[in-house]
Amino acid sequence: MAARGTMLLVLLLRANALTPPTLRRPSFFAPTQPPPETRPQSEYEDSDVEARLAFARDGLCVVEDFFDEETFAACQRSARRQRELKPETLESVAVGRLGCFLEPRDPVCVALSRPESVERLRRICGDDRLEPADFPVELRRYPVGSSMGWHKDEVLYEEPQLEVVLTLENTSDSQTRWERADGSVRGAWLPPNSLLLVKAEGATHGVTTVRRGDRLIAKFVLTASPIKLQAWYDNILSYQAQP
Repeated sequence: MAARGTMLLVLLLRANALTPPTLRRPSFFAPTQPPPETRPQSEYEDSDVEARLAFARDGLCVVEDFFDEETFAACQRSARRQRELKPETLESVAVGRLGCFLEPRDPVCVALSRPESVERLRRICGDDRLEPADFPVELRRYPVGSSMGWHKDEVLYEEPQLEVVLTLENTSDSQTRWERADGSVRGAWLPPNSLLLVKAEGATHGVTTVRRGDRLIAKFVLTASPIKLQAWYDNILSYQAQP
């Protein structure tokens, strides 16, 4: 019996040695583990920490150098070509400001609404429900003598929207000022390629009078709600030709 058992063991070992490697079954004791999923760290995650903290605290923050040089240059070229800026027709806290709505295909609109821009803005504001709103992007110019009084942005949708202000050019001496959560007031000259993020009915803010130079901006809206309020319909008439 011992000899027969030994013979059987030898035969099994030989058969196993002749089995092509591709036919061998993996061992259950050493299963193949797939490599762990890795998500490349965004180059913006570290630089946006301060903005995220400021927005969470004050409902307003500034993000500088938002776009790459090529994208921002295309936005500036497009904005400079606009010649149809008109006075606003509605009563407004802004004095002497000119503006117009941009077409969706305009490079400014395309840059602001592209997925990577929206995703970055969602991270900064801590709201992944935000989507580009159906309110058009506005191009606004502050010439000499213009200003914007202290105010909170009007709510256009059932949930307060996020307003994104891109500074395209700023040769003015004007400052944007806002009230922080602790009641203190901060003012800053906003450089080109910076974004000011503020939630509607959030932080009180304004723009001091332009004494020299001018300032060119674009305002973009993100929303978590598709339901429009009456203010949406009122504001869409901002640049309607006066009778």
